[in-house]
Amino acid sequence: MLASHTLGGPSRCGRVLGPPLDKIIKNAAWRKHTHLVSSCKSALDKLETLSDTGLSDPISPLLGISSSDANFVLNPILLALETNYVKVAEPALECTFKLFSLGVARGEIHGNVSNPILYKIVEAVCKVGGIGEESLELAVLRVLLSAIRCPCVLIRGDCLLNVVRTCYNVYLRGLNGTNQICAKSVLAQIMLIVFTRAEEDSIDVSIKTVSVSELLEFSDKNLNEGSSIYHCQNFVSEVMSASEGVPDLKLSQPNKDQELQNVDLKTSKWEEEEIGELEAKEGGAESGSGGVSKIREDGFLVFKNLCKLSMKFSSQENDDQILLRGKTLSLELLKAVMDNGGSIWRSNVRQVILYYFIHVGF
Repeated sequence: MLASHTLGGPSRCGRVLGPPLDKIIKNAAWRKHTHLVSSCKSALDKLETLSDTGLSDPISPLLGISSSDANFVLNPILLALETNYVKVAEPALECTFKLFSLGVARGEIHGNVSNPILYKIVEAVCKVGGIGEESLELAVLRVLLSAIRCPCVLIRGDCLLNVVRTCYNVYLRGLNGTNQICAKSVLAQIMLIVFTRAEEDSIDVSIKTVSVSELLEFSDKNLNEGSSIYHCQNFVSEVMSASEGVPDLKLSQPNKDQELQNVDLKTSKWEEEEIGELEAKEGGAESGSGGVSKIREDGFLVFKNLCKLSMKFSSQENDDQILLRGKTLSLELLKAVMDNGGSIWRSNVRQVILYYFIHVGF
C-alpha cells in the first residue's frame, strides 16, 4: 500500500506521472509494446531519483524538473498515445489531463520547435480522437479543454486549430449523441476561453462556463439522450473547475502576461497573404497585425477559420448533411463570439474585414 503512495518518487511530476506509467505497463501487450514497457520502466526509475527543485528551468515543459528530465519522463506518455491501443491510451490520456489541469505542464505550444514534446503529445491526443473509439472520445475532449483552459500553457497557431478541428470531427462524425453534445459544448467553451483572453489580452482571466442547454436551443435537440444535457454540463464544469487555484502560477509565470502583451509578433507568410486578400477587397485597408499580442493574434486566427468553415460549400455528390451541420455549428459559435465579445471584436480593422466577409457570403 505504501509503495502505491510513493510510486513515481517524491516530486510533484512523479506523483502525477507514476501511477499512469505503472498502469500502462500492466495494460500493455508485452510482445507488441516491448519498447513502450521498457520506456515506462526507465521513466519510473528516473522519477524515483528526482525531487522538486527550488529554481524552475525556464525551458522545461514540466514544473520543478530540468528540460532533459522532463522530455525523458514524458516520452512514454507520447508512445502510449501513439499506439492507438485503448488499454494504454486511457491511462496516458488521464495522465495528460492531470498534467494540464494541475499546472504541471507549462510553456508555449506552437509547432514542433517551441515546445516539441508537449506539441507532439497534444497532436497525438488529437489523433486518438480521430480513431473512432467512443470510449476514448470523452477522454480526448477532456484533455483538450483542460489544455486550452490551463493558465500555465498557451496553445497557439496550427496546434490550436488542430484542437478545434478535433472537437469538430467528434461532433460531426461521432455516433454517440452524448459525445456529440459534449464536443459541441467543449468547442463553445474553448471559443469563450480564446476570445475572453483575447479581449483582456491576458492568459489569467476569469472565464464563465457555457450553458449546455442554451447551446441546444436552436439545433441538436434530437441528440439529447435522457440525461445527456446534465451529463455534459457536469463534464464541462468539472474540467473548468479543475484548473482553478493552480498553485505556484504567479511564482512560475511572473511576467508571462506582460511578455505576451508587449511582444511585436509577425504574422506568418500564409496569414499575411490571406489577410491581404481580404483587405484588398475592402480597398486596401491597413493591416492590424502590427504590435498585436500572441493571444490576440490567435483569437483572430480562430475567428478567421470559423468564418471559412461557416462558408464551406461542396458539390451535391458529397455528404451535404455533415457539411450543413458543420456550417450551422460554425455560425452558432460565431454568434456566441459576437454576442459575448467586447470592443475589440467590433472596432479592430481586421475583425471588421472578417465580419464583412461573413455577411457577403450570405
